Amino acid sequence: MKAVVFHAIGDIRLEDVADPVIEQDTDVIVRLTTSAICGTDLHFIRGTMEGLRPGTILGHEGTGVVEEIGPGVRNLKAGDRVVIPSTIACGFCAYCRAGYYAQCDNANPNGKQAGTSFYGGPQQTGPFQGLQAEKARIPYASVNLVKIPDAVSDEQALMLSDIFPTGYFGADMAGIKPGHTVAVFGCGPVGQFVIASARLMHAGRIFAVDAVPDRLEMARAQGAEIVDFDAEDPVATLLALTGGIGVDCAIDAVGVDAVHAHHGPAAA
Repeated sequence: MKAVVFHAIGDIRLEDVADPVIEQDTDVIVRLTTSAICGTDLHFIRGTMEGLRPGTILGHEGTGVVEEIGPGVRNLKAGDRVVIPSTIACGFCAYCRAGYYAQCDNANPNGKQAGTSFYGGPQQTGPFQGLQAEKARIPYASVNLVKIPDAVSDEQALMLSDIFPTGYFGADMAGIKPGHTVAVFGCGPVGQFVIASARLMHAGRIFAVDAVPDRLEMARAQGAEIVDFDAEDPVATLLALTGGIGVDCAIDAVGVDAVHAHHGPAAA
């Protein structure tokens, strides 16, 4: 099958690799129909996140169709359309039963202290081969696959694999209540979904802080009030626009490669 394979920093290749096979009773093989590139993948490519083993298939966002099923998977059948959540969980440890799937004790073969396991990640996360491929092996598939309703397209469901839940989780952790004033710092894909999530939570006003024109325009199209940190001091602007009070909730949607103002009032 074809897959996007990491060889070294800046060296990513589309090449032929072996098809995945059922390794455990709880595995499923999914034929991918859509996949996406995450900012995390860019960290590996740029070398800002270490530990990715050469030969690893990239990608942790995808939808597909179930093709093969291990005997321990009882809630799926061949032909089911599914979305693949980016993190991997066993479904039965104490963390999973409490709803903290990303803190699963069993999914990461490096042990309980190794942290979150996800597809296409560095050695400390497993590693599991990624989803930028024609097929993928999904462990603990009864928990790690979600059926897609007929009315939902693959492209729509793909957003639920990682990027929309990430933005929603940030908004949820911020404790947004109806009427709250919210500042979103960083208006890339995660930030855009934070804005969408804040609207779902009935925020009163949403301020979008960034310096990239097309990101700011997309935020404004969602109804956010934009702040260009290269053109104005964002703190002073937020205070001025809120009568000196400031915002009720602030969400950092920037990630690892943070950017600061290089000119203008905020550069100092």
